[in-house]
Amino acid sequence: MHTDPLPIIGVVTALPAEARVLARVANILMHRLSGEGEILVCQSGIGLQAARREAQRLARTSALLISTGVSGGLCPGLKHGALVLGDRVIVRTPGQSPEETTITDITEDTGKGYKADPGFIDLIEKQFKRNAFPLHRGTVLCSPEPVSTTAAKLEAHRLTGALAVDMESGAVGEVAAAAGLPFFCLRAICDPAHQTVDAALLTAVDEQGSLRIGRLLAHVVKRPRLLRDLARTASQFRRALISLERAWLLAGEPLLAAVVARDTISRARAGQQ
Repeated sequence: MHTDPLPIIGVVTALPAEARVLARVANILMHRLSGEGEILVCQSGIGLQAARREAQRLARTSALLISTGVSGGLCPGLKHGALVLGDRVIVRTPGQSPEETTITDITEDTGKGYKADPGFIDLIEKQFKRNAFPLHRGTVLCSPEPVSTTAAKLEAHRLTGALAVDMESGAVGEVAAAAGLPFFCLRAICDPAHQTVDAALLTAVDEQGSLRIGRLLAHVVKRPRLLRDLARTASQFRRALISLERAWLLAGEPLLAAVVARDTISRARAGQQ
């Protein structure tokens, strides 16, 4: 349990650009609710291991853990920029085939899935509906490897019903469950289900999410058409970041207030025992 006098929301995101956007939003929200709570944004890098490390660090002081950032779309019809509120996360373990990751695998005992805190995600969903802000609530798939081709995305959606895929939320959910902390994830679609992300673009990003300029240029020299894919991906990434920023500006203040209220109640009950 956390001991800091101010309740803390711990936010894990993979990429530097995501962290910059979320840190800016966090500063705005904390200014609005000065002295009532704190939001800590940590950029973990890509993948389960990296996200687990940062989530474990945040879990020592946080009252709520959140995984957020851009993701791949799995559900046909979800365009880039669409927002997905994960009410549960399915984790595809390393080496597990798509056929082995199904909706029936989710239990708290197997460790293959983690349910989001219903109170917090209900609050966010109501806030979005109240402001006529589009939001898709459902399952998020967490995969140790990229799910980047159209065929793989559609198959993953067919088998699991997941709306989006990322590579970090499962680790954050795992740490939250172990620490007895509430958890949820909020994702913005970057590459929709109908779009295959070229493998060359994936290898041009390092484990911390930074662009390997030299490697990217080497690919472009060999395949000039890759510039078109790069421009499209960059545009969609910016759109996803804008959606993410708008979402947190809308939902962050009531969420922080709710965390403060829940923490106050918990402290009062602890004091009565």
